[in-house]
Amino acid sequence: MEFATIFSVISVAFLSSISHCLGMCGGFVVACNAKLAKKPVAQIWLYNISYHISRILAYVVLGILFGLFGSFVIASVTLKGYVFFAIGLFMVVLGVALIKRGTLLKFIENDKISQKFIMPKFKNLIQKDGILAFMLLGFLNGLLPCGVVYYFLALSLSAGSIANGALVMAAFGVSTLPAMLGFSGLVNLISGVKSKMNYISAGIIMLYGIYLAYLGFMAIK
Repeated sequence: MEFATIFSVISVAFLSSISHCLGMCGGFVVACNAKLAKKPVAQIWLYNISYHISRILAYVVLGILFGLFGSFVIASVTLKGYVFFAIGLFMVVLGVALIKRGTLLKFIENDKISQKFIMPKFKNLIQKDGILAFMLLGFLNGLLPCGVVYYFLALSLSAGSIANGALVMAAFGVSTLPAMLGFSGLVNLISGVKSKMNYISAGIIMLYGIYLAYLGFMAIK
């Protein structure tokens, strides 16, 4: 992968894991931690780690699928140009949505999908006790409609291979671990800088979108 892609993956993954992911996935994590409250500490850690490994696995599976599609896209220079240009424009719009929030971000993240397909399964699984149920909950968490996840999926597609697509999503997933595992403490700690992190990560997303759109334009010019 190019330096610009690697920089974008690492910086946005780190910043968005705190500025965005805590808000998107925090409810899931709080519900699961409440379920584990009366269990021994060692078991709580085992369940939590299993949950997050499954969540990252969901990201990797998505990365493989998008990377596979990207491998077909780059086979044609013209098609690659159009796809890169479209992805670049999408990233710019997504960056604006992450800054402005409101209707545009709700439209992109489409909460109706999670309400219809994911939340009923979550409510069923959260009633069950056992590590398998928590692993399935983590996998569902990874499938939640999320603007930041869409950004990394777009990166996975533009990466142009299954391996790179999986690597992009794995890097994103691993970078969210500190925020998700330390959820309760981080909420208060970063409340003052959360908005600044959001602006920076959204800015990087837009800049990388412009870069991809430029590459696409030059390919089809």
